[in-house]
Amino acid sequence: MEWSTHPRHQDQPFGSWADNLAAAFVRLEPRRIAEQSFEGAISRVDAAPIQISLVTATRHTVLRLASHIASSTDDLCFLNLQLEGVGRTTQRGYEQICAPGDLALADTTEPFEIANGHDFKLFCFAVPRRLLPKRLLDRPRLNLSVTEAGRALSRTLAGYAELCLSDCPLPKTSALAGAHVIDLISHAPETLTDMSVERVHVPVLLSMMLSHIDRHSDDPELGAAKLAAKFRCSERYVHRLFATTNRSVGEHVNGKRIVACARDLLDRNSRHRTVAEIAFAAGFRDISHFNRLFKRCNGMAPREFRRAMAAR
Repeated sequence: MEWSTHPRHQDQPFGSWADNLAAAFVRLEPRRIAEQSFEGAISRVDAAPIQISLVTATRHTVLRLASHIASSTDDLCFLNLQLEGVGRTTQRGYEQICAPGDLALADTTEPFEIANGHDFKLFCFAVPRRLLPKRLLDRPRLNLSVTEAGRALSRTLAGYAELCLSDCPLPKTSALAGAHVIDLISHAPETLTDMSVERVHVPVLLSMMLSHIDRHSDDPELGAAKLAAKFRCSERYVHRLFATTNRSVGEHVNGKRIVACARDLLDRNSRHRTVAEIAFAAGFRDISHFNRLFKRCNGMAPREFRRAMAAR
């Protein structure tokens, strides 16, 4: 089965995407991350006792709300294998960040949010909750891309998905693949035992850190030390990763903060806020330091910037 959405009206940015998601999976609510045209496509096949889907879409967020659950009898878990982009799944206060090759679990019997800040592609394995071990449902660690064994498992799961979604899959083959997928996913955490994060490929870990900065640049404490604690590595290793970008951790963080401040200075709804209030809300602690950085990036001081933009 296949679904595709190409919205044509600005007042309906997602077109039929919400209905497509409900038909292919469960009721979900899509929300915008950025102002851009949306496109999405889903291909799904039954591989009893599971369903396997290929999802490609432009960046957006989907939420499973309590109201969806109240009117649902679904008892599924989604195991999403990221193929392109970086995904973030949040449920019960626990966050899973997925680089290509990683899995993330979302239990449809409880609210969750899945955010893809870039255009993405993923395989979704929809598995009945009762078929998964309880240990997998509690704060799963499924970053398969960080070890050789995990990457091999990721390729195997992708191979099963491609086989089932091929033009002429045999019913018996799909059923066998579905059973194997459940077994492989159930034992996935064992491939990550005693993992050292400093064995992660540089592009994978760096993309995860950059994604974290995108979402938490307003944290005044955000820096190399906090990233090291978050991703379980040394500060020295964090600096080594960022050296490959030719920008320091602080430059990345402050760059995001300056962009956020410029946006708020232009926002008519923020006219009542002082420059200092905007700077502190963005994560800056020193207003003089903020003024220097802002002028360096925008060619004028924040107050001049605000007046010049308002006069246009």
